Amino acid sequence: MKKVLWIIEKVEESIAAFFFIAGSLIAVYGVFMRYIFNSPAAWTTEIFEMFMIIAIFIGFGMALKDDRHIVVDLLYDKMPPLIKRIFNVVSNVLGAAFSGFLTVMGIEMVSIARIQGGATVDVGIPIWITYLIMPIGMGLLTFYFLIRIVRSLRDPLPSEEQEERDRINNAI
Repeated sequence: MKKVLWIIEKVEESIAAFFFIAGSLIAVYGVFMRYIFNSPAAWTTEIFEMFMIIAIFIGFGMALKDDRHIVVDLLYDKMPPLIKRIFNVVSNVLGAAFSGFLTVMGIEMVSIARIQGGATVDVGIPIWITYLIMPIGMGLLTFYFLIRIVRSLRDPLPSEEQEERDRINNAI
């Protein structure tokens, strides 16, 4: 299982990095063409937006997996380990339910857009293809929430000493 997670992680990181770097280069190209050559390329904005959205949606799951989301832990740090575990399980179940709901809604959105047959204005990419990132990104986020639920239930309760070490490490 660890090997599969490692492969998924590397694929995610590679895809997100590719789309972020490619989007940035396209933005630079667009600015260069507009302001240096006074010949704007209309397609650059559309592609830049798509690439950045792909990188961001892939990044949601990566941020959750790496505990990089914004956290307000004023009360959480004061909770005893058992209450923290319960809180972790409940919050991860809610996160999984919400991201799972968005995955299903994203699939419906893609299906409707495919039936309607629209395309982007400047490049002509079918809209349903651009919408695919929502169910993919939210599906990955749901997957990582489910992993966190399993880990929250499976891992032993940390000792007070381990809690203190974790608190200090997280502050750094």
